[in-house]
Amino acid sequence: MAERPSLLDNLLPATGHGDGLAYLAGDLDNRHGLSVATGYINLGGLHHVAVTVNDARSTRLLLGAAPGAGLGSEVPGTLFERTLHALRTERDLSRFPPSRALQRLIGIETWLNRSNVEVRRYVKKFLHGKAYLFGDVTDARAALVTSANLTAAGMWQNLELGLVHYDPIVAERAVEWFDSLWEEATDYKEALRALLFPDVSLLDPRTVYLRALLELFADELEEESAPTSE
Repeated sequence: MAERPSLLDNLLPATGHGDGLAYLAGDLDNRHGLSVATGYINLGGLHHVAVTVNDARSTRLLLGAAPGAGLGSEVPGTLFERTLHALRTERDLSRFPPSRALQRLIGIETWLNRSNVEVRRYVKKFLHGKAYLFGDVTDARAALVTSANLTAAGMWQNLELGLVHYDPIVAERAVEWFDSLWEEATDYKEALRALLFPDVSLLDPRTVYLRALLELFADELEEESAPTSE
């Protein structure tokens, strides 16, 4: 990306959310922390933040909760549960070497282990807004307000629409919005860590078996699925 992004829609490499976020992280000084509000996450989205954000930059990740009965209780709503289930599936199929995805998990684990990375979950209402904000209320630098979740699809594949505001007043109001939700959110860092990195003995044996088969016969499967010249 050659210049500061203003509109991101994933239609072109120059307007991709992933590249736009990476540009902002590289362009703005590390003293300006990153605050992310998102409804859903997956390994691709988490890994992008993990490798994009410098170790010196503090990061706050605010996850949304699903609407429906039981909101705010210990048991999350069904949509959030489905999101967690998808994340578990990705995790299970990624954690066994020599899986190509294993390095992503290692990168995410290193990122989560940083003391300046915080994760919370908002449970009072359905959090549908997505925002990627740099700075704080005293020095807000940029606000990407968008439809894109922190997922691989949201960063690169889906047709999304996001606007980046550099006006300090607009960026400050966006940070104030985030701060108000952050104060009402519950800590989720250890829960996310436990979800992504459980004891191996807790994994479904069928998942272990399928993962082993995939690693053993991956090359043969690729050859069989390759298009022929006929």
